Amino acid sequence: MSKSLSILTLAIVQSVCLVLAPLSAQEVNVAEQVAIKSAVDKVADSVVQIETVGGLVEGGGPLEGASRTSGTIISPDGFIISSYIGFIQQPSGILVTLPNGKRVAAKLIAKDTSRNLALLKVETEMELPVPETTERTELRPGQWAIALGKTFAADSPSVSVGIVSATHRVWGKAVQTDAKISPNNYGGPLIDIHGHVIGILTPLSPQDPGATGGTEWYDSGIGFAVPLAEILQRVDTLKEGTDLKPGLLGINLKGNDIVADQAEIAAVRYNSPAQVAGIQEKDILVGANGLPIERQAQLKHILGVAYAGDTIDFKVKRGEETLDLSVTLAAELIPYDRPLLGVLLDRNQSDVAIVYHVFGDTAAATAGLKAGDQIIKYNDAEISTPLSLRTAVATAEPEVAHKLVVLRDGKEETIEVTPKSVPSKFLSDAPPQTAAADAEAQEGVVTGESEFQLAEEKNAAKLFVPEIAKKLPSLGLIVLLNDAEFKFEPQRDSWKEEAEAFGFAVLEVSPANDSRWTRPEASVVRKMIDRVRDNYPIDANRTIVVGGKSGGALALIHGFENRDVQNGSVAIEAGIPRGTNIPDNEPLDQLEIVFMAAAESDSAKALKSQIAALQKMKYPVIESELTSKEATTLSPAEIKMLANWLNTLDRI
Repeated sequence: MSKSLSILTLAIVQSVCLVLAPLSAQEVNVAEQVAIKSAVDKVADSVVQIETVGGLVEGGGPLEGASRTSGTIISPDGFIISSYIGFIQQPSGILVTLPNGKRVAAKLIAKDTSRNLALLKVETEMELPVPETTERTELRPGQWAIALGKTFAADSPSVSVGIVSATHRVWGKAVQTDAKISPNNYGGPLIDIHGHVIGILTPLSPQDPGATGGTEWYDSGIGFAVPLAEILQRVDTLKEGTDLKPGLLGINLKGNDIVADQAEIAAVRYNSPAQVAGIQEKDILVGANGLPIERQAQLKHILGVAYAGDTIDFKVKRGEETLDLSVTLAAELIPYDRPLLGVLLDRNQSDVAIVYHVFGDTAAATAGLKAGDQIIKYNDAEISTPLSLRTAVATAEPEVAHKLVVLRDGKEETIEVTPKSVPSKFLSDAPPQTAAADAEAQEGVVTGESEFQLAEEKNAAKLFVPEIAKKLPSLGLIVLLNDAEFKFEPQRDSWKEEAEAFGFAVLEVSPANDSRWTRPEASVVRKMIDRVRDNYPIDANRTIVVGGKSGGALALIHGFENRDVQNGSVAIEAGIPRGTNIPDNEPLDQLEIVFMAAAESDSAKALKSQIAALQKMKYPVIESELTSKEATTLSPAEIKMLANWLNTLDRI
């Protein structure tokens, strides 16, 4: 609403109040109901029911039957916007019920994967009703917001009433409402009290940009709508059949606190838009498109609303100099192929990079690196800590020789190494690392097995911390996700034995309903990991989540979403659930994946396409055959294999 109109409205209200007695509560309620009904009636014919038939299930097989969702007409000639979540199964047929009751075939023209939307087209001689829109700048938190959908009835919309909670959520992409949002109204419009469309309802999440991100907030009072007026500015691209994709820059930032930390570059992806534009490690992004960047969150808001192909003009601080660099964002980055030098460092020494173990058949072994060598330089990077070596190897130019300087027997030696890709197999076992000879037992470290319950959650859990934890500087962590069809309790003693040998904690968690895990419970797993990390020195480079059946699917979901605290996922007789966002493999966000399945099982066959897709993205993926064709848990030998793998995951 414009300022002048607001003043006029206020004047009218004040004048009426001078001559009329205050309305009763009942009269106010009636007036509200009339206004809401009028708004709904104004836009109802522009909301359509959509039916989808056939498609794919998670493993790639056929899906029979039909499902329904809603859509919003955006042009008289048959273009309709909906939420992409209704089409992630790649339906073989789409039917739309028009305002006159006629069902017609529709075609999926293109999708907006940044905002989880889909553009459909129907062929009809009928001129379709198009709703009016309102600009985001006209919105104010607290004003009426009405969510509509026709998922379950083609002739009349479902209605959920609330308010606008915020205008720039999910990194600027969406308007937030407390109206109950669910599959009942996905694809339908969120309207104001005047019957103008605010936006298209769709699940969104600031953490998970996938098609199903945000579905955990069904009917919770947390819902999102992508402003329709802004969609229409890009709709010509969609009409051409071109998908709209998030704009990618190709950087990693230093630090983990997006609210407090400045946007300092920790790593630049090789051949990415950032590198092409000249952005370098240690640069600080201080502005973009005329807007200041003082914190990482501000950068995320600027990039969040940008699409591939958009150009951003950055102001970059490099030392005492401020540079102007223009970057054209990409739809895809060249897949990052993680290089492997082939060493484990001494975990007891955090301020130097001392080689503890050299793996055979690696660049380090070929170059002659030895246990006890202190690495002091990698190319031009000075190596002062294990992290500095990890970063230098991860961000160096691939497939070329690098110069490595070591301190050996008090003398400097220069060695040439050419790291190769991380192999798709378990590396040879490495000896467990023991505590330093002079390490003293730390006071207050609680060891042994204990119940581990979060007061606000229903998930039962047990935590085991080995006795050796009292002397180790850091611990690994294995999170075991029980499933009704795949349990870890029978082998609890085997896990404890390996935990004592290798120095890792074991967190065993069950789903809230004691049967199957649900996608929203990924946040519960994260909270539990964070709680363990609050009390023990857990190494994120040696943290894995292991699950069978639904627990395996959740292990994958959690891994993709939480690479800052987890670098390994083990899925047993399970694959990646449909709609899961698979992020790019990143230099500083490591994730290795192990798929375990019985030979020739249905799950093993269904996994082939998923494994191929992950390998194309350059994720390190290991396939391992289960010893039992009808296993409901792991054997002691398989537990030892995973424990050995965990012990090698912080390799460089």
